[in-house]
Amino acid sequence: MMLFNQEDYYNLCVKCGKCRSVCPVFHEEKEEGASPRGKTALVQALSGHALNASKRTKRFLSECLLCTACSAVCPNGVRVDLMVLSARQQLSGYAGHRLMETVLTKVVFSNTSTSFKLGSVVEEVAGEKMVSGSGVFYRLPARHVIPEIRGEKFSASKKNAHTQPAATGFFLGCLIDFINHAVAGDAVRLLLASGKNPYIPAGQACCGLPALSMGDTKTALRQARAVVSLFETADTIVTACGSCGAMLKHYYPLLFDDPAEKEKVSKFSEKVKDITEVVDPDVFRRAERGDVTITYHDSCHLKRGMAVSQEPRRLLERAGYILREMEHPDRCCGLGGAFHLKHRELSRAITRKKTDDIRATGAATVATGFPGCMANIGAMLIEEHSSVTVVHTVNLLAAGLKK
Repeated sequence: MMLFNQEDYYNLCVKCGKCRSVCPVFHEEKEEGASPRGKTALVQALSGHALNASKRTKRFLSECLLCTACSAVCPNGVRVDLMVLSARQQLSGYAGHRLMETVLTKVVFSNTSTSFKLGSVVEEVAGEKMVSGSGVFYRLPARHVIPEIRGEKFSASKKNAHTQPAATGFFLGCLIDFINHAVAGDAVRLLLASGKNPYIPAGQACCGLPALSMGDTKTALRQARAVVSLFETADTIVTACGSCGAMLKHYYPLLFDDPAEKEKVSKFSEKVKDITEVVDPDVFRRAERGDVTITYHDSCHLKRGMAVSQEPRRLLERAGYILREMEHPDRCCGLGGAFHLKHRELSRAITRKKTDDIRATGAATVATGFPGCMANIGAMLIEEHSSVTVVHTVNLLAAGLKK
């Protein structure tokens, strides 16, 4: 199956180049093939068999963060992210996956419980423990700084007392389930304070976005079916992860061909909301926190994938925080899923622009709605010996709840 008809988009591209002005990768690479316009031309040439899948072509198509900044400014609404995803699917079909993609899609994210348990052991054995304002991190060989991995899933732990089906389903996502347990706990507090009865099934696994981003649509489809089946009784499906939310809300319907299944998934996707869309603004103390200045980083998938940007800001200000905006609050932090592993130096260059923007605000804390951005920005701030802390929006909001 193909995600969509590529011609629906690449024929709309008039080569104006407006997309180049907002593309973080093009800003670093300065090559046409690295720009969204260049990638559109590559996809068109590949689909028309006018171009072979050379090593250089594959590199350009892998050098995309899927941040959708280009689509947001395109006057014709060209969805470069969908074209890149479709091209990666084609390339994986006749060119085969690289070893890294195969390991990530077929091993790591196909059996997350085993993978994250192994990861926690590796941290303990090979890592150097680093305690920072952003939580506990480990420094691993080759300059990798990653957050502490829990050996137990939050959804399967004794802390999760919300396993009975309810109207409000809470999809955690891998990073919250295996790493950011405090986010899960505070999200539950916010939901309960807002009159919601959360349901967190223990059988949660990966949403499928890593597989989709690497062209493995079969694995992504299998994982999507598993997620949808967990929340059949829910009236609302809440996420506290911008990328998981965008996957559930916008990419899931593209994966299904069968009409009956497609209709079921479309109804599921309509129920998906970010947690800041359902929290009651009246649950906060409204006490001014003049000593806590914060800035807010818009994760790409939360702002452009789920159209959620003002909701977290309004809630943070309602909870009494002083917000100082960055010059470019919605510029990608350079994570891009496996992008930061495959193109590490390119990713780091983009991340440094983000941390420069954060420090320029003078804020002591940066809030964001995606745990991946938290980890990526937090790791760079640690390397830069910065005192700025990175916190999930949910944690800041929970601290402002009425007693």
